[in-house]
Amino acid sequence: MERIYRLTFLNKALESAFLPVILKILSLVAFILLLIVGFSATSTDTAFLMQLRNTNAGNLIIWSYWWPLIIILAIFFGRIWCMVCPVEIITSVSSRIGLKRKRPAWLLSGWAITTFYFLILFVGIQGFAIHRNPTGMAGYLLIIAFVSVIAGLIWEKNTFCRYVCPVGYLLGIYARLSMIGWRVKDKPICASCRDKPCIQKKYRYNLNYKSCGVDLYPAKIIGNSDCILCAGCLKTCGRYQVEPNPNRPNTGFVVTGFARELFQLRPLRIPEMVFVMLLSGFVFSEIWTEWPVTAAFLQHITLVIAGWFPFSGTYFPRFVYSVLIFLILPAILWLIPFLAVRSAGGILKLKSYLLSYGVTFIPVIAAAHLAKAILKTTSRVIYFSYLPDDLSGMSTAKRILDNEIILSGQPGSMSLTVWILIFIVMLAGILLSTLVVKKFNALTPRSDAKLGLYLIPFLYGGIFMGMIIAWGWVIIQHL
Repeated sequence: MERIYRLTFLNKALESAFLPVILKILSLVAFILLLIVGFSATSTDTAFLMQLRNTNAGNLIIWSYWWPLIIILAIFFGRIWCMVCPVEIITSVSSRIGLKRKRPAWLLSGWAITTFYFLILFVGIQGFAIHRNPTGMAGYLLIIAFVSVIAGLIWEKNTFCRYVCPVGYLLGIYARLSMIGWRVKDKPICASCRDKPCIQKKYRYNLNYKSCGVDLYPAKIIGNSDCILCAGCLKTCGRYQVEPNPNRPNTGFVVTGFARELFQLRPLRIPEMVFVMLLSGFVFSEIWTEWPVTAAFLQHITLVIAGWFPFSGTYFPRFVYSVLIFLILPAILWLIPFLAVRSAGGILKLKSYLLSYGVTFIPVIAAAHLAKAILKTTSRVIYFSYLPDDLSGMSTAKRILDNEIILSGQPGSMSLTVWILIFIVMLAGILLSTLVVKKFNALTPRSDAKLGLYLIPFLYGGIFMGMIIAWGWVIIQHL
């Protein structure tokens, strides 16, 4: 039985009429400003874009600080970003005036989010380089907002937040590691409640004091993956009481313990598994392209493979890279442990392996993503001093290319500190994954064939550790 330690101060603050709605409005203002700054700078020159991605205020903040920050928050605090997300308020307003249609089965299945994420990786990141081009970044954010409006105008409640948004889906996956969650204080209070405002239809389209918009009943929440932490159920539970109860509101933040949900061993669904597999490739690319040596290696392999085909042009190598990194490499890394088990006489079925042991990849993926966040935020600090005079970054990028600005690299001691930190993070991810594999193995009869499943943390984690150790060796040599 889950022990409940309530975050009383935070829950009390959320009873206010101003929270979290005022935070969403502020983030919406920031969202609009970042769009304007992003659209203020563009180029088709690859070398120029490599500098512009860091000198444009919008691009720098979104990809080097906002994105890493929500990854860090998700790993430790679940979907806390969803509480202040500006897109949530956009889609909520849209659904209030929309058609309020029931969601179709294909949307509820989870494939819409996985397909959306696939398109972002293949078309957005590799095709249009939205992470390097400020205009591409702004266009991507605008598309997200546009899709949220369309979803709100067509379907009921917060359809976009739970069934369309790939960012929320990713945060929900990492939320299995979160040390806090959203739960009820006393389940008997929910059982005896006659009004149940937390799920009442008449409060569904309120912007603040509202019932759940993502198809949850607070008393039955056992994980952190789906709740968007809007605090609507807390507010309705406290305000709309047929029979006043001093123990209400009954919902709120609780401390559940780090990675507690992960050890519940809840299998992935098929669309979720495919999403996690794609994510494992994306994170591999994120880490290996951060160090010039491994980035050059990946580029070389891509060009060699692309040379096998009678195609030319700028985009074909990008397509080859996408297929290699996001599809082929993850498929190989995921199948090797399964094949090791089967070759040793194990009887594990492929579907069971992918859905159950797919969970064990999550700690390593999260650790690698956290390591990337650390690398990004520490290495891009040097660009902030140029932003006050040039928010678009166009002039600064040109001056860097013309050698009028010489960027100072990180001191050796700083690089070593960052290296030690990401080494510890990756080691923790591998160890945590190992413990989850061990717990999964304990559910089935003892068999030596199950030893092959420990390849999941050590093989997948090893490709990150190998790069990190090699990079650390280079740092030490230059101290």
